Amino acid sequence: MVRNKLWFSALLCLIFTSIWLILMIISAAKTGPINSFEQAIVSVMNAGNFFQLNYINAVLITIATTIFLVCLYDYCKSLNAQWSLIGFVFVPIYSIMNMFVYFSQITIIPRLLTLMKISANPDIYTAILGQFVQGWSGSAIAVTNQLAYAILGIPSIIFGGLLIKDKRVSTLGGWLLALNGVSCIIGIIGTVANSEILAVGSVIGGALFLFSLVAIVVNMRFVKLK
Repeated sequence: MVRNKLWFSALLCLIFTSIWLILMIISAAKTGPINSFEQAIVSVMNAGNFFQLNYINAVLITIATTIFLVCLYDYCKSLNAQWSLIGFVFVPIYSIMNMFVYFSQITIIPRLLTLMKISANPDIYTAILGQFVQGWSGSAIAVTNQLAYAILGIPSIIFGGLLIKDKRVSTLGGWLLALNGVSCIIGIIGTVANSEILAVGSVIGGALFLFSLVAIVVNMRFVKLK
């Protein structure tokens, strides 16, 4: 039963993450890179239904990832209860932070846009708005998002290590999950150190997480227990 829940949660997470990848590629093709405050403002001023869909899916990814990690904890606690609990403690922190980040894009940003248009001092709301654009790496909300994934990196490393040792779910998935955690932590270090090279770790971590889900889903579906 525990294995079935783990497999289903990994599959659910994989589906929403794959949708996110497709939407991200389409969004990048439509809007191009956001490299400045001005571009960040323009990107949300011209945002339409696709923008809403993208972030609704991002909220669903966060929920699916949280479910997956809870199922991972449930599986891994029989392998090492103490380390599993340490990893689990960080899951709600990640979930709350990322839910705020993504939900703010479809709730707070529209309100700021309205206030910017009707206010006698629109510059104030414009400045706040820029800091809420998740797609711009220079915004406060983007850093919050990156920090959330760095926090997620801790349980990823712990659970990944336990999966490597266990070998029954997916050794490759365990390695990829652990490397995802390391990459996300390197990413936030790069942001703090103002290193563009290290900051890319967060993006690499996202790709590694997707591959780890593929490895876990495929291995648990087609490889029988020894």
